[in-house]
Amino acid sequence: MSKQKRQEAWNACMGVSWDSLDEEIPSSSIGGTIPKSLRGGRLLSNGPGWTKIGGRTAHPFDGHGYIRSFFFDEKGSCHLRGRFVETPSYKRERAAGTLVVRGLATNPSAQFWKNIKAGGEPRHVANTTIVRWKDKLLAGWEGGAPYALDAATLATQGEEHFGGALAGQATLAHLRHDAAADRLVACSPKMGRHTGFTFREINAEGKAVVERTAQLSGMVFAHDFAITPNWYILGGNPLRLKVGEFLKSYMGFSTLFQAIATDASQGGALYLISRLRDGEVKKVDLPQGAWVIHFGNAFERGEEVIVDACAFQRFDFGGEFGYTGPDTSFDPTLPDQREPQRLYRLSLPLDGRPARCEQYTAYGIDFPRFHPDHEGRETPALYGATRSDTRHSDPFDSVIRVDLCDPERPAALWSAPEDVFVGEPIFVPDVQGDGAQGHVLVLASWGLARKSELLIFDALRLGAGPVATIPLPLLPIAFHGAWDPPKTDGRK
Repeated sequence: MSKQKRQEAWNACMGVSWDSLDEEIPSSSIGGTIPKSLRGGRLLSNGPGWTKIGGRTAHPFDGHGYIRSFFFDEKGSCHLRGRFVETPSYKRERAAGTLVVRGLATNPSAQFWKNIKAGGEPRHVANTTIVRWKDKLLAGWEGGAPYALDAATLATQGEEHFGGALAGQATLAHLRHDAAADRLVACSPKMGRHTGFTFREINAEGKAVVERTAQLSGMVFAHDFAITPNWYILGGNPLRLKVGEFLKSYMGFSTLFQAIATDASQGGALYLISRLRDGEVKKVDLPQGAWVIHFGNAFERGEEVIVDACAFQRFDFGGEFGYTGPDTSFDPTLPDQREPQRLYRLSLPLDGRPARCEQYTAYGIDFPRFHPDHEGRETPALYGATRSDTRHSDPFDSVIRVDLCDPERPAALWSAPEDVFVGEPIFVPDVQGDGAQGHVLVLASWGLARKSELLIFDALRLGAGPVATIPLPLLPIAFHGAWDPPKTDGRK
């Protein structure tokens, strides 16, 4: 694909927006057949569904959350439903038809005095993750508590504080589910000269039954974390504040995102924070740089904690998703200017011995997913989004399966046509399977053709191509999703 066509395709995907969507895709329109094991369940997806706001383009991190539900009925049809998360910021900007609230990486105006005036409230977007927790859906983001949605209609119910535990707390977008204990784990950071983290474990009744705090030296960035039976795991991603840029941000000339940078003077590290005792922290230095955005799984083996993570050896903020500013087009070649993140297995001894780092494959991988019930214990495989060109990663055009039991086994790969981008792959295990059998669900975006497809793969035959292809209107690029197994809530 020429650079011009690639840019046109990417901008079509990043700029598309819908209001509410309710469409049925009959089985007669679907290529192949939706597997019977998936029928009665649905794929959920969240991402910025509105970035072209008035005459300005918001950074995708500041785009308003748009939830998509793909429900598979017993006849083999698919029901698509799309709804915005109606946060206070969304309601204000929908009424105004333009950017009103300052964001992490976007200012409403080119005039600094207007940005100062707009800086009095946080920009609520709830645009990053979506998880089912008992009778609710939770839309996660970095700026506050997740937003609760009606599980059947996707109607916004408001912030979910879990009885006040998360009230007023910035909370990482990623939540982890400890299936063995049936607990939802949330992490709240508190930034400053040093960084505090509070982990809370929520039980089935929605109450915080465990709370652990830790103080880490310096400014540390976190977007995701991992868990094992005894530990919470965070990346040791050191930050530094650009004081001049921070002052410009405060005065409305710049953004907070432009005021932070990675601290390249520090080496790679992970932090282990005890789930059993408050304040117990182990910092484990790594043999190379490791800036971790997304974790795969983690588990304990003897006196070691084993962590699978997608890590950059060096990371610089700026150019995410090809964002070039509020008045220009997205440039999908910008991410090509940095080294991609790779999938590593990090072995962390608890007795002080040096940590080990093993790269799984040459492909640049992100959005790692695995068996949803295997949090904290060994799992047979990991799925991720990647690029057929191993020199680069995002925007992604391929789906990969990595065998975690046999690292020497070549990864399985499926690549889309050159004008097509793929999102996060969601693994859905077979209920009666061995943990490796199941299906992989992936949204593919055909920007030039102005359409999307939901692709369903046999997890063990990924390279053979999809067993079902569901045609869809062109949908906004999503960040993260989840599988919602068959329920009895009457949803569509």
